[in-house]
Amino acid sequence: MSNLSFQKFKREITERKYGGPPKGVEYNKLSPTLKGAVNDVYDMINKTPDPLIGKIPSIINQVAKKHGINVSNIERYIDNETIK
Repeated sequence: MSNLSFQKFKREITERKYGGPPKGVEYNKLSPTLKGAVNDVYDMINKTPDPLIGKIPSIINQVAKKHGINVSNIERYIDNETIK
């Protein structure tokens, strides 16, 4: 994941509880498994008490393991949504 887009993502997370980007074109391109994983990431983020920033990578890792997908798939989705 590019550091710039991850920084933007982290900033949005700290500014408010974040339900994720609007479920648009990039979200609709995802497989059902990856959609479930992305939804779980945002659900866990919203349930995690502050400070949240240091916990994001572990949340992504937990969700990837739970759904049996690569961390890079979730990170790529986040990149695609935050770059736009």
